[in-house]
Amino acid sequence: MRFGLLAVAIVAAGALPMLALAQDDQVQQTDRHEVVKKREAKVVPLFPQATRAEPPNKASSDAMAKNVNKLHDLIGAHQDDDAIALANTMLADPKANAFDKSAAWQSIGYANFGKHDAAKAAEALKNAIDANGLPNNDHYQAMFNLAVAQSSAGQPDAALATLDRLSKETREDKPAYNGIRGRDYFMKKDYANAASALEKALAGEAKPDPNEQQMLFASYFELKQGDKAIALGESLHKANPDDKGALMNLASAYMAAKQTDKAKALLADARARGMLTTSDDYRKLIQIYANTPGADAQTIALINEGLQKNVLKPDAAIYSVLAQSYVAQGQNEQAIDAYKKADAVSSDGEAGLNLARMYNNAQQHAQARAAAQAAIAKGLSAADQQAAQKLIAANGAASPPPRKKK
Repeated sequence: MRFGLLAVAIVAAGALPMLALAQDDQVQQTDRHEVVKKREAKVVPLFPQATRAEPPNKASSDAMAKNVNKLHDLIGAHQDDDAIALANTMLADPKANAFDKSAAWQSIGYANFGKHDAAKAAEALKNAIDANGLPNNDHYQAMFNLAVAQSSAGQPDAALATLDRLSKETREDKPAYNGIRGRDYFMKKDYANAASALEKALAGEAKPDPNEQQMLFASYFELKQGDKAIALGESLHKANPDDKGALMNLASAYMAAKQTDKAKALLADARARGMLTTSDDYRKLIQIYANTPGADAQTIALINEGLQKNVLKPDAAIYSVLAQSYVAQGQNEQAIDAYKKADAVSSDGEAGLNLARMYNNAQQHAQARAAAQAAIAKGLSAADQQAAQKLIAANGAASPPPRKKK
């Protein structure tokens, strides 16, 4: 019997846990005293090396100053639609100055963050920056948030340009900037630059961001830097052994590095703890068992467990591996049943040809002949067509004309 390897792909980097975009805790909000008409005597500069000169930071009127403070209250209370309405009223005022307009656009941007509309948030924050009316603290916080919004809206090139401008004008390069850069490069599939930026971000953080760690792992994985991926994966798994994403990613890294025993032990432990909850989870461990000599009984038990739980998605590959494992165990009736199921969901005649071989070995001539004929009709390679025709002839009938594989 021919043994075909199970077609189960190692998890791709795109499937690894990703950074949740536009998280509320990433958005740098302004302090109340930064958006009032009369500022407090002393404000601690957040960007002391900024090259930009501080603008007047003065509302056009007392009424407009009250509106700015009202915007702050509405944003703080998550009354986003009300904040947007008030901000639009301010923008429509022909007497509005640069400060008024910047504060209004800034609030529209933050309100759209609250509404989970990153594209509109980015548009508004860009307008706030272009209006150039905010004090430096607000101006550069808005610029950082613009980069967050652009990244969240799937605009990595724009986000990278914004971060470059932010770093140049403030003469700073904070870990948070590199965290966003890493995400943007990752989106662009520029894994080398993603890894570099994420390494810098994590090195500067008091508490490592788990999302950045997972992206760094995925970058190492894509770069085929197996040693780095495994070292980071082991560290993440040790820190949080109940994190299923970290566990599965580490298993993938082990498999990619051909450290099969480690992958098997890790996945077997996950199975014992009830952590195999998706079809892909089961397929990883099935792939290992199916290619481990002497593990046929384990393969059978694992596949049947996944099928019985309605977790493992049945397809021709799964049923074929199940059949092959039954053959290795000498359970031919069960193998025939599994090949029937494989053939029923297969798009070609390969499983049907294996079924014909099983019938032929069991001296069930009519069934062998019928299965081989059906396999040819379903589509086989040239070599498999010849094998099927020989089975038909051996089981008492002339072979039908060859049919090209679809």
